[in-house]
Amino acid sequence: MARKGRSSRRRGNRGGDSDDEDNLSANGAADYLSENHTIDGLLSNSGDNTTLGSIPDDSSWGIHDDDDEAYQKKAGGDGDHRQSLEANEQRLADLLGSTVPEFASEKRSSKREAVLKAWFRALTLYATLPPYDTVEEWRDELVKACGSYALLRGSPAEQYAGCRVLEAMAVLVGDHGLYEAVSKRLVRVVQATGRAVPVRVSALRALGMLVFCGIDDEVVTESVLDLCEAALAAEYRGQATPPALRACAWRVWTLLATTVHELYVAGTDHESTGRGLLLLPVVAECLEQAGDHSLREAAGQAMAYIHDCRLRLGPGGDDGETGKSASQTKYELGSWEGSEWEDQVDEIGQTIYELAHASGHHVSKKGKKEQRKVFRDYLGMLHDNETPEVVVQFRGGSLELSTFGEICALEFVRRCLQGGFQVQLLTNPTLQAVFGCDGTALGSSGGGYSQLEKRLLLSKTSEASKIKDLDRHKGRKKRQNVKNHFLTADGDDI
Repeated sequence: MARKGRSSRRRGNRGGDSDDEDNLSANGAADYLSENHTIDGLLSNSGDNTTLGSIPDDSSWGIHDDDDEAYQKKAGGDGDHRQSLEANEQRLADLLGSTVPEFASEKRSSKREAVLKAWFRALTLYATLPPYDTVEEWRDELVKACGSYALLRGSPAEQYAGCRVLEAMAVLVGDHGLYEAVSKRLVRVVQATGRAVPVRVSALRALGMLVFCGIDDEVVTESVLDLCEAALAAEYRGQATPPALRACAWRVWTLLATTVHELYVAGTDHESTGRGLLLLPVVAECLEQAGDHSLREAAGQAMAYIHDCRLRLGPGGDDGETGKSASQTKYELGSWEGSEWEDQVDEIGQTIYELAHASGHHVSKKGKKEQRKVFRDYLGMLHDNETPEVVVQFRGGSLELSTFGEICALEFVRRCLQGGFQVQLLTNPTLQAVFGCDGTALGSSGGGYSQLEKRLLLSKTSEASKIKDLDRHKGRKKRQNVKNHFLTADGDDI
């Protein structure tokens, strides 16, 4: 057989997807990336042999909670705060200006991965001045670099990182224009069974975040919900669906379900049945998957939100029509009692109860503790109708979330932005509208201590701490003396 020309072999080595349904590499094998791979792989010299859970906690990006603390510790008044924001914006502009034009011509995969990592860090930490003129200026080039180069031609690790950059852009400048530019590419990545699993997961998360933050269109939302429901099945496009993709589909589905009316999630009318009701058998099946904790947790979260929507529908739980009088139904909430889904919900509740009280040696002690904590909250939702409360602390106050939909959205956004979460929540008008908070009030000093006052009054070397330490030492010495003090029979000390 004739040897292929050099140009043909080079085209075959491109890692991007083609019009084919399955994205295969040059040797006919599917792209591979460890299902535990996250951004760790971008900073590793050993390739993809890095691990983090299917729910990313990308500490190796160099973005930690310390970044939030450093952001909040910048002292001074409004003028100093404004100057720090402008300095961050300038750092963002300098970084994008020096790396974006050269990205397409860079030949080294490791260098491209490092650049993508730097973009994510800059977008989440330094883009703090709405309406984000610097990001808008480079928007087309960033979309082309991530969508055309990273996703189309890059290695699986680059594809994953490109999706993460698009996810961060969705929080900042998500709109219909960005959706039209990247949605088809992201959908094809999710559907391509030959793609690496973490790449498909990150693409679905980016798509969900884009629709959540920038799209107010029921048709678009319904289309992404349909995609998630298709990925929830045990088999997708003729192959077994990876548990990590199913878990991600549950989380994106729950996130987007918070943007539609409760009736379309957990109610029925004369024309349709709520999406969540049709998914109850899938919820039950996912909760039985003993091999993947993240899948069970995501399914439990979706079930808790479906139940929450059912409660908020009011008497009858469906279209609100009941045979009771107004005085009888005045203080009632929506219920599963008497509905055709009552038995399924009871079975799911029993499974969640067992997970909340799990014991045995097949799971580590830490894993059992985490599992019981998570499913106790879901159990409280199902059995006692108690919504857990989440409090996020800021320098100028705290943000309290009491609705389960906001808690689900907070968890999803926090996993997207990671260490830049509080920075964005203090400055991003979209997130402030979602969570109903005032970034100016939360970011203010609020009459707290200055750095000097903290060192003098609260540190371990302060006078108050020294006095407290001396008092404890005297107390211990006194107790020891009393314990060792004995008297003889005639009353004399030994």
